[in-house]
Amino acid sequence: MADSSRPADSAAASASDAARALEAAIPVEATAGTPGRGGWLSACVRTLLRTVTQPRASFRRTPEPIAHGRALGYLATLRLPPWAVLMGLQAMRLMADRTPALPLRSIHTLVDPPFVQALSAWQVLMVPVGLPLSYFFCGLLAHVGIALTGGATRSIGASMRAVGYASGPTLLAIGLLDLPLYLGDMPSEIYLPAAAAAIVPLLVLGGISLARTHQFSLLRGLLVMIWPVLLVAVEVLLRAALVLRTLPGIDVPDQPYYVP
Repeated sequence: MADSSRPADSAAASASDAARALEAAIPVEATAGTPGRGGWLSACVRTLLRTVTQPRASFRRTPEPIAHGRALGYLATLRLPPWAVLMGLQAMRLMADRTPALPLRSIHTLVDPPFVQALSAWQVLMVPVGLPLSYFFCGLLAHVGIALTGGATRSIGASMRAVGYASGPTLLAIGLLDLPLYLGDMPSEIYLPAAAAAIVPLLVLGGISLARTHQFSLLRGLLVMIWPVLLVAVEVLLRAALVLRTLPGIDVPDQPYYVP
């Protein structure tokens, strides 16, 4: 009689372990192959909240193989809607005025206005392409840093996954900041501190996610995240420098406008 109960107990334990693993999983990964609770958008919202409020628990386990498609889909869901709104409003603005006057900015002291205008438009158009590139290069930089500071216990894909999910809040904030940056005349005194406040969580969340993924100290995770954070910061600042009216230490040209 005792022997016949063992398979049932084993099955119950396996089901309990599976339920706990599903509960501990990042929501957008937990919904893979299942109906989920509320669909993809709900899973993305729960992933964002979980990453911010429970970063240590979020990266307690790293399922292999890494579902890079789920991570990139989650990041695209956060980053691309503000970009789509920006593109639509910019298109409406261009149709309303075919040759708008371009206010001269600090960057025009260094680079010709037509080239700045073309480069800025190109960078905005390439946001969907830059998203997977940023995911790859930030994860690569983090993994190289881990290898140089004592070695990694997990694959490079695990590092990309950790940094990718940790970058979700920053990507959302930068996408929302792009709207007043490109559509209005946002002063650098407001944009630069706001961008810095959006990037700092990437350092903290990325450090925690890497430390939990590879099972090393939080201090080492923060040190490793310095290079990925610098990459994101440089990319954000270079894009903003083409649009901000004034830049610290660089004068605005005397002429008020450039007319194409």
